[in-house]
Order: sequence, then structure tokens, then C-alpha cells
Amino acid sequence: MAILKVTDNLETLHREEERLRGEHQKFVASRDDLRDHIHIIREAMNMIWALLHEYQHKSDDELTMQFLGIRLFNTAAASIKLAYSGYYQSAFSSLRDFLETFFLVDYLGSSPDQITGWKNASQQELKGRYGPNAIRNALDSRDGFKEGKRKEIYDLISHYATHATPSGFRMTVNEMLGEIGPFYRELNFEAWMGEAVKMICNAGAVFSASFKDVDERTLTTKAIYLQQLNVWKKKYFGGPDVWKETDGQKGP
Repeated sequence: MAILKVTDNLETLHREEERLRGEHQKFVASRDDLRDHIHIIREAMNMIWALLHEYQHKSDDELTMQFLGIRLFNTAAASIKLAYSGYYQSAFSSLRDFLETFFLVDYLGSSPDQITGWKNASQQELKGRYGPNAIRNALDSRDGFKEGKRKEIYDLISHYATHATPSGFRMTVNEMLGEIGPFYRELNFEAWMGEAVKMICNAGAVFSASFKDVDERTLTTKAIYLQQLNVWKKKYFGGPDVWKETDGQKGP
């Protein structure tokens, strides 16, 4: 009696994901801009990691911010993993999760008196007072923004990646055909990288600004990162430094 050999489809899928990771790494290595982008993403994550791993929180509020930092780090890592493995739509969906957490970190970092309120909020308050829309509006009001750009990018990613929509089908199309599973498409990867780098590098700076009284080692890591961020920003967007010295610390 012949013995059927069972194919482990999950193992086969993993091998294809790893092959695509290598293809995306080659693509990044071939482009100066993509190399710069992934470098500043890596440095932003290192900045977040330092404040999670090397810095000892001095209050319950700082501990709360560190837990949010864990979410920032993990969703950034997941998005990178998915993009390099050829799951572009899922990589963008993780970016939306990252963006929502980033906005909350930005809001609480600039309004530390709200940290305890957010932590103890009821389900109704988390959906209302501290919900994504309320947080975006508060940040726009703080910054004097009237164009609603935060909502625009949030809604765009939600429409094409997070929610099931007919328009979202294009994120799974390669050469006019729908693709099952991971695949390689430079246009999709570039689009993901363009959004990921802006979100993650800014999150690294904003998160670091939430911790004022850091030790010398963490302060050095912070200063080096913000210096690199200014170099990257000037190269690709021009203009003055995004971050300046204030009272011996870097901040927006």
C-alpha cells in the first residue's frame, strides 16, 4: 500500500515568505532612498526600544506611556515583517494600528494630565472622549491644522487595507491578476515604505519627548537619533530642523 506524502503547506508558505524577504532586501539595497528610509525606521525603533528596555520609569504615568511604546514597537515590527514578506495590504493595516497608537501617544505626551484619565476611562469614554476621532481633533486643534490631514491618511489606509472594500482589491493584485498569499510588487512596497517611514520616524521623536528626566545614556541615544532625523528630513523634505534644543532636551 502506497504511503501518501503529506505536504506541509504552512512550511511551504513560510519558505516563500522568506524568499520574498530576500527579494525585498535586494530591492532596498539597490536604492539610496529606500536604504535611507529603512535606516531611519531602524533608528526610530531603537529610540523606542531604549526607552522601554534601558530606561526605568519614574511614575505610573511613565509606565503607562511605556506600555503604549511597546505597542508602537510591536506594530512597527509587524508591519515591516508583513511588507518584506509580500503581504502589502496587511502591512498597511498594521500601519493604521500604529498610526492610531502614535496619535494617542502624541496627545498624552503633550497633555500628561490626561494620562490617568485615559488609563481609568470607561469603554464609553475610550470610544468617545479618548476615541480616535476625538484624539485627532485634539491634535489638529493643538497644532492649528484645519485641513484634516490626520483623518485623511487614517481613512485612506482604513479604506484600502483595514476594511474589506472593493477598492481594497487592488492591494492584492499583481500584473492585473489577484494574488493568493504573498507576492512581490515593487510599487506596493514603495508605497508602504513611503508611509511607514514618515509615521515611524516621527513616532520615535514624539515618544522620546514624553520622557523628560532621562539618564545620560538614554539622552545620548535620543540626541543621536534626533540629529539623524533632521538629516533625513532635510534630504527628503527640505526646510529647517524639525526638532530643536529646549532646556537641554530635544523636543518638537
